[in-house]
Amino acid sequence: MNKKNVAQPKYQLVKDYVLSQIENNEMSQDDRIPSESEFAKLLDVSSITVRKALTDLVNEGVIYRVKGKGSFVAGMHAPAADKSSNLIAFVISGIEMYDSSYMQIMKGVQSFIAKHDFKLIIEFVENDVEEEHAAIMSLIESEVRGILIYSSNPDSAKTYLDAIRRNAIPFVMMDRFPSGHPVNCISCNNHDGAYEAVEYLIQLGHRGIGFAALDFHLSPEVDRYNGYRNAMLGAKLPLSEENVYLDKTIDYAQLAARINDGALTAIFCVNDRRAMEMVENLIAQGIRIPEQVSVMGFDDFESAKYAKVALSTVKQHFDVLGYESAKLLMEISSASTYGYKKILLPTSLVIRESTSAPGSSAQQASRSNA
Repeated sequence: MNKKNVAQPKYQLVKDYVLSQIENNEMSQDDRIPSESEFAKLLDVSSITVRKALTDLVNEGVIYRVKGKGSFVAGMHAPAADKSSNLIAFVISGIEMYDSSYMQIMKGVQSFIAKHDFKLIIEFVENDVEEEHAAIMSLIESEVRGILIYSSNPDSAKTYLDAIRRNAIPFVMMDRFPSGHPVNCISCNNHDGAYEAVEYLIQLGHRGIGFAALDFHLSPEVDRYNGYRNAMLGAKLPLSEENVYLDKTIDYAQLAARINDGALTAIFCVNDRRAMEMVENLIAQGIRIPEQVSVMGFDDFESAKYAKVALSTVKQHFDVLGYESAKLLMEISSASTYGYKKILLPTSLVIRESTSAPGSSAQQASRSNA
């Protein structure tokens, strides 16, 4: 079968033009390249096509942008971030304003930068990788001292992290980070917090302990799964694939059947959102919590204590996460710290009504007497 010739994308014409100009020494380091409107007239393409081409060239390190001045041919080093700026940007992507956790993070950030006479710009981005990318690229062109990033999909963030580095803008990723990519990051100690939670369930006498994820592509969920796994292996308990739920959708009828059969007596959920959903759906299936199954969460959202069954969970301190992230960003921007740093914050176990020893009626009696 003969292959048909595929038309070259129009944005590639713009890229090829810039690359050929550089290759032929008609443009050299720090030379200004034509503007979007100039390219549009020169090559008979739309402004959108030009913008796409120039964004690609920025991401590839071929050119760099200076706000208000235009685009220039990049050299070995792009211009450093303006250390005289007092603006800190905080990009929060994929947010679901679930309880007050995000507000606590912002409060923590604000409490640090207020002490140092900095101002905070907050960019709220929907759960959209392209929108997150666009927000970051826009900030790169602005006069910011540094960027805090709470990404909806850190692995996709790799597409703009190189651009941030080329422009020498300090940044810190919060809570989650891309795999196999060195970054500065502040997170809670997800592994050890999960380990402690599962160890507690084991100490109560549970042996059939399940794990339920929500967004397993995120690094915190992977770390929490590893904490669960290592706690089970440390106690020489079998790891059953049937007790591990990594998909976003759970068949609660099937799960309830395993609980009724005695195959599961406890479930560690990757976060409180999953745990509260678990409680609601299992109760709808006729399962009694914690008499038939204990449920443990992670995060300690404000609503966890007000769930149908008050939720036992692992508490992470969101205000500290925000404060320490801003602190690290300031240290990086002032060159008082070197190398990539991943800082883990401590967690603590919070025990409420959703956990008890297998078959125990103590929690039921406690609620009856309340």
